[in-house]
Amino acid sequence: MPRTLTDREREIVALLASGLTSAQIGARLYLAPETVRGCIRAITRKLHARNRTHAVAITVSRELAG
Repeated sequence: MPRTLTDREREIVALLASGLTSAQIGARLYLAPETVRGCIRAITRKLHARNRTHAVAITVSRELAG
């Protein structure tokens, strides 16, 4: 069974999908860029994604599937 993302992780994926960098996401969410990168690592691990782009694709496809 796939692990679900936290609210913060879903927020970060949404910002990744809009094309923001880790630094830009950190500035928007008042987080250090390294904290954002750690969250992205957790997201990719939970989703078994190869990279941040793959994590966004997985999340979008899951939301479209319902």
